[in-house]
Amino acid sequence: MHQWLKILWLLVTIFSVISFGWFLLGTTANFQRSLDLVGTVTLIMAGLPSLAITILSIRMLIKRWVPSSGVALAGFYSGMILLIILSVYLIQSVSTQGWLTEKITSDSLKITRDDKYEYRVDLINVFQKNSHARLYVKSAATGEEMSIPVDIHTNKIVGLGIKKVNNWGIMKPSSASNRYSLFTTKELGIPEEIFEIDLVTGTSKRLE
Repeated sequence: MHQWLKILWLLVTIFSVISFGWFLLGTTANFQRSLDLVGTVTLIMAGLPSLAITILSIRMLIKRWVPSSGVALAGFYSGMILLIILSVYLIQSVSTQGWLTEKITSDSLKITRDDKYEYRVDLINVFQKNSHARLYVKSAATGEEMSIPVDIHTNKIVGLGIKKVNNWGIMKPSSASNRYSLFTTKELGIPEEIFEIDLVTGTSKRLE
């Protein structure tokens, strides 16, 4: 076997190992969630065959296998081509949202009763171990925007209906200037939670 072919074989094998690892990291969001239905089907149809060919390829490399006939050489080329196709497919099937980039699910944009602020609740990486929430607020007078972390129990959300209009949080003025109360709703599927929002410091505090 030519030296260049051995190098190509080694590179394809390394590429397949990397693609399988990338697939596992991506479909589980760096192990922050379990495989969904699409990820499971992809694993069965492409991941496992790719893994099997890769393991066989590694064993053959270790044993310094050399094709001794035209049939063996044709099988070798076919295996390498199939491995490249499966590896590329695994890489393309991965979404970077939820681990390399945030996966944001947003509430409908609303305005406070005093018409001073637009706001919405943003759920980040919902249904994952690293899920959290924040409140987006925009001043109607100045256009100033801010995102305030809110300690909503997102880890308790097990199902979330996405409609054209969603009301996951209601922000109401309080007696104190520049302070509002944020109430979560039943649409989140968890018990109601109440937070004090301080628009001066850009912070929130759980009240209940």
